[in-house]
Amino acid sequence: MQPLSILVTGANGLIGHRLCRRLLEDGHMVAALSRAEHPALLKPLREHGRLRLFRGDITDREFCRKLFRANRFDAVFHLAVARYFPDPAAQRLPALEETEAYRTNYEGTLNLFQAALGSGFGLPVWVQGSAMMVYDIEHLETMPVAETHPAAPVEPNGFSVLLAEEACRYFGRSAGLHDAILRFPGVYGTGKESGVIAKFVRHCLSGNPAPLEAPGNRTSDFLYAEDAAEALLLALSWLQANSGELPAADRLFHIGSGEEVSVAEAARLIRELTGANIDIVERPAAVSRRFCFDNTRARKVLGFRPRSLREGMSEYVNELMG
Repeated sequence: MQPLSILVTGANGLIGHRLCRRLLEDGHMVAALSRAEHPALLKPLREHGRLRLFRGDITDREFCRKLFRANRFDAVFHLAVARYFPDPAAQRLPALEETEAYRTNYEGTLNLFQAALGSGFGLPVWVQGSAMMVYDIEHLETMPVAETHPAAPVEPNGFSVLLAEEACRYFGRSAGLHDAILRFPGVYGTGKESGVIAKFVRHCLSGNPAPLEAPGNRTSDFLYAEDAAEALLLALSWLQANSGELPAADRLFHIGSGEEVSVAEAARLIRELTGANIDIVERPAAVSRRFCFDNTRARKVLGFRPRSLREGMSEYVNELMG
């Protein structure tokens, strides 16, 4: 692949900073966009000669316009995302337009597309990150979940991310955007402090002898962050090799591990890998849940080959311990 000028939004995120590193290793020019004043995860890359750091908020329409007018990008990886966290005391959901999730995930995405369209440089190749939140994960009809499964978000995060997907499809139809949408499940790795995997690892490495509690009635699809970054790179290569119009259905990919793993099983694996001498207590969650992506399309079309949970978790734990 020839060196490209590439914009990465959400560059200081769990997946974004890894993607920036991989793009630089491949010889590309990388414009890393983050809202953070001091993007800690990008610190090891700051002195790289082909990295340019941009601080800004995609909800600022004028900022987006200036960014695309001043810089010609061959490709965009749009990974910036905001989460809505419900107030347990609230009696109802807030108005969608009042949530940061809606403003960032949907309106911010529109700002980026419109800025790219009005830049005068032509539309770049576009790889859009999305998530399992577009589904009602507690009421799934089939398992594993294929791309043909109907989206049915039940809260602002999933709804706003699905709207961002629809914006991508709209610009693909109306403006000839050459795009791919990648949906991710739960992603783990260094740089993420939240989530059940990070919680379990912290507990096992802390020396705390208290038992580790894990729900015995929940499964999930745990994807290592390095595999998520690899999938994004594969999508870019595929888009470049498949010029011309492609059906929207062929440009949507589920980037899962291919393994449905019980949360309790993940806890036992983490205990083994960290050498923690603690008990694991299985307590059923109030609501049982199963989730796993069908990654067949990504395997066949992109050549995606994720690590097993043991392989990915071993790398993760070794990085934390060493």
